[in-house]
Amino acid sequence: MRAQASVEFLLIIAILSVIFAIAASYYLGYSFRLEASSSQEVYKAICRQVSAEIDYALSAGPVYGRSFYLPQGNYNVSIKDYEIIVTSPGAAVVCYTHINNTKNLVIGKNMIIYNETGIYFS
Repeated sequence: MRAQASVEFLLIIAILSVIFAIAASYYLGYSFRLEASSSQEVYKAICRQVSAEIDYALSAGPVYGRSFYLPQGNYNVSIKDYEIIVTSPGAAVVCYTHINNTKNLVIGKNMIIYNETGIYFS
């Protein structure tokens, strides 16, 4: 009778261990997806910020100059062929813009200038 109880106990422990392993792997996968999506949102916000600066310059007219700042982080921002591309080691986000310009922006202070010849970044 005691041998049967110990076998049943071990069987219950094994089943509970499998259930725990499945639950733990699901939680870890969920947290990984959540972290990836939150970093995507940060890069989308940076892309929208640069797009908004370009739109402000276009709406203000050909006598416009303004400084804007990109937040600290591990990413690159480039403008090329009507696209704003924010790249990082694990993701890339693309926004579209109204200008055909080629420039790599820096993290920190950037200057946008709109004059009679076009929009420039420095």
